[in-house]
Amino acid sequence: MDHMVIWKTLETLLIELRKTNIQIPVNILEDLRTARSILEISYSEDASEETTAKAEVYLTNVKAYIIDQAQKTFDPPVVNEWLTRLKHDTIPTIKEKPAETPKDKFVIDTPRNQHWIRIETDHNKLPEEHVLKLAKKWNLTVNKQTDNRLILYGQLDDIKAFVKQIATKTA
Repeated sequence: MDHMVIWKTLETLLIELRKTNIQIPVNILEDLRTARSILEISYSEDASEETTAKAEVYLTNVKAYIIDQAQKTFDPPVVNEWLTRLKHDTIPTIKEKPAETPKDKFVIDTPRNQHWIRIETDHNKLPEEHVLKLAKKWNLTVNKQTDNRLILYGQLDDIKAFVKQIATKTA
């Protein structure tokens, strides 16, 4: 099942409910956020079925509340349309990762006491060698990632100076 599609559908329905001035309890909003966080983590690593089951529990809780509120607020045809969408979204599919995997959003192995920046290099505009030379100049540590991306981390002032210098070079 693609739980992110279910999550997005629930989020959209929740937005529609909020447009009608329905107050959504904080615990429902937190469950929706928690479900998304768990799903992003499960995409970033080979998650166990237990992790996915936790996300399903949160999604089921949110779904129950939102559907109940939708039945009280909207006309039956509108509610049936949302139910059909949710039912269609829960049809088991081959587990595919989204085009832009949430894994790319997480930065791993950077020290907590340092700031970081991710840069995508380009052979024409911003060559990797140039970035590495400037990073060394500003005492930044570099981790290479896939797809011509580099993560640089170090002290905040050094990061700011690095970004300023890169901005002037590429402008």
